Amino acid sequence: MRRGEGEGVGGAAKAWAAKEVTDGVVAQVGKGWEEHLGKRRMRQSREALTSLREITDPWA
Repeated sequence: MRRGEGEGVGGAAKAWAAKEVTDGVVAQVGKGWEEHLGKRRMRQSREALTSLREITDPWA
């Protein structure tokens, strides 16, 4: 097999596996932040970050 042939399937599987790991890490970090900030302040933080995304991400 030449370089590049068949890499799409393996690459996609690796990407999905990496996504599963990162989703878990993101959930753990979010839980820790919420424990520290409380539900109300965490919600406010998410709203503020979402608002900032509107001006920093042209595809949002």
